[in-house]
Amino acid sequence: MIVCKECGHQNEDDDLFCGNCPAFLEYSGERIGGPEPVPTEAPATAAQPGLVTRIRHAISGSDLPPPTGASGATGTGLRPPGAGAPLASAPTSTPIGGPPAPPRTGDERAAALVAKPDALQPPDLRQPVTARAPEAQRPQAAPPRPKVAKQAPSRKINPGDLVCGVCGEGNDPQRNYCRRCGSTLAEATVARTRWFRRRPKQSKKVVAAGDRPGRPGRSSSGGDAARSARLARGKVLGRLGDFKRILAILAIVGIGVGFAVPNIRTWVTDKASDGFNKVKRTISPEYTNVPVDPARVTAASGETAGGEAANVADGNTLTYWLAPTEALPATVSVGFVEPTNVEHVLVHPGQQEDGGKVVRPDPRPRALLFRLTAADGTITEVPATLEDTDGFQKIKLGVDDVTSVETVVVDCFPDPSTMKVCPITELEFQKKK
Repeated sequence: MIVCKECGHQNEDDDLFCGNCPAFLEYSGERIGGPEPVPTEAPATAAQPGLVTRIRHAISGSDLPPPTGASGATGTGLRPPGAGAPLASAPTSTPIGGPPAPPRTGDERAAALVAKPDALQPPDLRQPVTARAPEAQRPQAAPPRPKVAKQAPSRKINPGDLVCGVCGEGNDPQRNYCRRCGSTLAEATVARTRWFRRRPKQSKKVVAAGDRPGRPGRSSSGGDAARSARLARGKVLGRLGDFKRILAILAIVGIGVGFAVPNIRTWVTDKASDGFNKVKRTISPEYTNVPVDPARVTAASGETAGGEAANVADGNTLTYWLAPTEALPATVSVGFVEPTNVEHVLVHPGQQEDGGKVVRPDPRPRALLFRLTAADGTITEVPATLEDTDGFQKIKLGVDDVTSVETVVVDCFPDPSTMKVCPITELEFQKKK
């Protein structure tokens, strides 16, 4: 167990950070409850003889006794293991270089023992003592906190544990800070049980002794059990009979409605078909040509022989209407059989050959103006500029309940002043299907 010195919280032995405060336990923790160190015995030191003993032996000339307490000393009578009897004194011999120096007298040896070296003299306390200023020390930075990247948890995450969002470690629910990185667990994710391991809650019903589950008041002994079984079978069969009667009544009602209203199926089918077609027209519309009354196709500015105005609505791309250029703007009017929602008009400009190729350098329209008249008398004008290309060009109109359309030739290619007529091969007005 590791006890935090900052807040006193007790942590596990493998925790790096305190669970109550974000303290790093390597510097702010104290491990308790571990094995105590074994004390070691200090080696025995030999006791030295005192000053009086040394002076006495120096005056008498005898040798000092060996220090007591030393291992292997002869004064204690102890010898190292394996040593034999004491050796006899070896014969003395004259050293090389001459005889030894004569021994000192007792007074000389006592003076040598009593004399103290200068280094052992006590300091003079009468001298003033100067205070020494402490040496400056450079402040040390706080120990760095370990940086832990997001990785796999070091232990199994149980339901209810707090999963750290920084390193991914699982923590006990009572912790406030992560045990591995020290981050706060205020917004940590709570581990939940996997969906396939969740068990549905089942209500426990307490049944009195002697009663069958679901049959309160009925005993399971003797004839009561058989009677309960018969009642249960009767209820099931009764419910099946009621269900069959309901089905029979519905069948009879359905047959009667079918005979009474023979067109109900047709009505439902028509409504469904109309709804489907309406959606289809909105998403992917299809167009068809508007029926035109040939008797209602006229040219207000006149027409030329061979280029009658009715040619713009005869469906033939080899015939054309010749609009006189001296009367520009020239106008041709097309009337419909009934009011129609006109979406587009397909203009075949100029005089075209078989295949839709425009004959050049013959004149062809450059600018047109469409006046659409509705059933209520409202007139809508839509200007259009054509390109000098072959085939037809599609112009959007988008006007509802149109009864007639006037097409006005405003300008022509290449120059209206150098030509007498400006032909239009065909005008096809379209509506949605």
